[in-house]
Amino acid sequence: MTTFVGREREMAFLSGRLTEALAGDGGAVLVEGDAGAGKTALAHALVRRARADGVRTAWGACLEGEGAAPYRPWTQVFRALGLPSPDLAGGSRTRLFDEVAGQVRDAAGPGLLLVLDDLHWADPSSLSLLQVVAAEAPDVRLLLVGLYRGPEAPAALRPVLRGRACSPMVLGGLTPGETGRLAADELGHELADRDLAGLRERSGGNPLFVLELLRLRKATGDTAGLPSGVRDVIEQRAGRLGPAAAAAVRRAAVLGREFTLPVFTAVTGEPPEALDEAVAAGLVRVDAAGTARFSHALVQEALYSGLGTVERERLHALAAEAVRADGTAEALAYHLREAGDADRALEATLEAARQAVSRLAHEHAAAQYRAALALPGAAAVRAELLVELARCEFRSGEVEEGWRHCREAADLGRATGDARVVADAATVPRDLAFSPLTAQVHALCRDALALLGGADPVRETRLLAQLAVTADPWASTAAGSGPALGERALAAAEGTGDPDVLLLALQARQTELANGRHVQDRLALGERAALLGRTLPEAALWGHTWRMDGFAELGRRVDFDAELAAFTGHVERSGEPLWRWRLLLLRAAVAHVEGRFADGRALAAEALALGRRCRHGGAEHLDLVFAAHAAMLTGEGLAEVEPLVRRLSKHGPFFARSWLAVVLAHLGRRDEAAMIWRSVAPHLDRVPAPAAEWLIISAGHAELLSLLGETAGAPAVYATLLPFAGRQSVGPAHTPWGGPVSLHLGRLALLMEDAEAAGAHLTAALAESGALGSPPYQAMTHLELARLCALRRGPGDVRAAATHRETARDLAERLGMAPLAEKARALASAGGPGPLSSRELQVAALIAEGLSNRQIAGRLHLSERTVENHISHILDKLGVGNRTLIASWHRRTGA
Repeated sequence: MTTFVGREREMAFLSGRLTEALAGDGGAVLVEGDAGAGKTALAHALVRRARADGVRTAWGACLEGEGAAPYRPWTQVFRALGLPSPDLAGGSRTRLFDEVAGQVRDAAGPGLLLVLDDLHWADPSSLSLLQVVAAEAPDVRLLLVGLYRGPEAPAALRPVLRGRACSPMVLGGLTPGETGRLAADELGHELADRDLAGLRERSGGNPLFVLELLRLRKATGDTAGLPSGVRDVIEQRAGRLGPAAAAAVRRAAVLGREFTLPVFTAVTGEPPEALDEAVAAGLVRVDAAGTARFSHALVQEALYSGLGTVERERLHALAAEAVRADGTAEALAYHLREAGDADRALEATLEAARQAVSRLAHEHAAAQYRAALALPGAAAVRAELLVELARCEFRSGEVEEGWRHCREAADLGRATGDARVVADAATVPRDLAFSPLTAQVHALCRDALALLGGADPVRETRLLAQLAVTADPWASTAAGSGPALGERALAAAEGTGDPDVLLLALQARQTELANGRHVQDRLALGERAALLGRTLPEAALWGHTWRMDGFAELGRRVDFDAELAAFTGHVERSGEPLWRWRLLLLRAAVAHVEGRFADGRALAAEALALGRRCRHGGAEHLDLVFAAHAAMLTGEGLAEVEPLVRRLSKHGPFFARSWLAVVLAHLGRRDEAAMIWRSVAPHLDRVPAPAAEWLIISAGHAELLSLLGETAGAPAVYATLLPFAGRQSVGPAHTPWGGPVSLHLGRLALLMEDAEAAGAHLTAALAESGALGSPPYQAMTHLELARLCALRRGPGDVRAAATHRETARDLAERLGMAPLAEKARALASAGGPGPLSSRELQVAALIAEGLSNRQIAGRLHLSERTVENHISHILDKLGVGNRTLIASWHRRTGA
């Protein structure tokens, strides 16, 4: 073996990153370089140094060509670490990736160095898994070194390169000094300056080319006529072997960079000893297990390029027979394709795709389907293959490509009159929340349903369910949609006997019944799904989810907790990361309800990290919802949240701007919030009842009106919410809960000066908050009751106002709800004119007379700006939101 020389700067950097990783600052380094640049030699040197220091190491290598099995480098890593290979059968890919990341995390322990070589040849599934493991690296004692051939990183590596703890490294040519040291090491003596300059000029400083030229020089003893390209050098070195050995090693090149000796014999007709000359020449290495490997990829590539087309096809045919019994399905399919055996190649390629799907290697399966589509015999089944390709692409996150192939398959189905293909293409997409494709999928479902004409009940049921799931509640509802879709799908699904179809239909019906009026129906659907879970485990998860949503809305905390416990057990048994993501959000929501805001944010942050790893489209959005909710309650981080909510409001549904207005009102930017409200108020009747956010939006409008002291629109919002008195304003239970609807009704009644209704609603809200176990909403309700008593001024109201106010303040201070505590402190006792200064009392009296700000300024000889400041102080001290309520307070108190 040639001694590793040069690369001192690169080695120093890698050693430094390894030291940092061992100290807990893990990460990844991706090393780019041309073929022969010394990437592998550099990594081997780092591994030797790490092992000398007692650091655990593992190495995984990718193979060139389409015959490599998925996850090969990771399988090698697990074998090197003494871990059982990942379970590639059943389950889901997100669970597999999460389990692998967890095992690597555990294996890191006191420190771990992982090297993945030849990533430019990695199968797509291995690269997707790399993204997940690399995302874990910063939090463990792990240094992950990836090597790939430039000049450009594979697309799947780019997210890793953008990671917060990833460092790129580019290997250029050796310096003149490094080239000289390498020459002296290889030849046993130093080269003359002129020869060294010629060597470096010809090699470009590429270490492999330098070595190959030096070895050829050592063999010939002559520098004249040396080839000018590394492939030519390899050819010339191979040409110095005996005829039989040269022919054997060239034929072996059809097997790829790595092969077993029995397969070598089967393909070349030569015994293993035929490789001895190639081994002695450094072209091939053979390990103790009987596995041969070309010394460098360029060696295999150069020798393979020297084979003629006919000879290649003959050898690939022999290779296919040789690997049929013990090789991978991918290897068999690859050799049959290269042999030109189209019919058998199609069959083998489709089998390789099916096996890849069973191993959750969806990108790898997609590559096999693409290879199958390129074969001559695929024309007859092209549409069906496009559907399967799209299915794999959707599962691997290639949504746009998947949808493109769905459309192509549907076009072929229409052209041939095959409605089944159109239906299958329409029902491939899943989990399209927050996707712009939803409307297109919905339209294709309509086309497919019309084409089927009732001829295929199972496909028709799937289409009906997909139509219901993809219906946009924010768009105008076209004829033929609406609740009947899910209802029809459910009725049809019951007759199919297919649990998958039944679950999809239950999901469709549940989607349609999102409005609070149907909570009992949704609880019943959840019960059905939970029972279906006896044969289909995923159904139990959905069933308990829907029942938690329903019980949260009804405020039935005991029942909710029972469902949460059952759901937690199912999540732990399933091992699915996306379900664990939902569980973390549920726990975050409960923590916020209970006033454990630090716990809630920590759980939400954990959910965000998991959602990102699983590439869930809604992870970022839901994290923002939690962040905004906590910020409005605690006063921390609200200014940072506002621009994010503003950006979302520009691109979301129309009523997303109401959310922005609430945030602005909490920030004290009332004028901006009021302007937004005036744009929203004329359209309150356009909030679609089927939207899951319907109740939350209406409660948000009530909160906004209360914050602004705005009466315009209050009667309409009150009438909308009144049928839901006694409920909790909750969307899905894994999002923040908005508190008792009675609290919002009480605030609106206060605005409308209906003290009797306000008292009834707020008294109910206090009891409902207590039954829910929610100190934050108890505190908010106490503050509203204090305001009510201060304005009402009936017998005992002064003392009651003080009690409610102090209770609200004590709770808010204990929970860390700074804005609420400040409002409670500002709300002075309602026992007389004490809350206001003499000047403020004068201003209040003139407001009660109906004077404008300009008129008040003239009467009191003040500037209008000073009058505005006095009014703002009065509003804060009285805890009211508008001039009308100031006037009402003045009349009632006689101040």
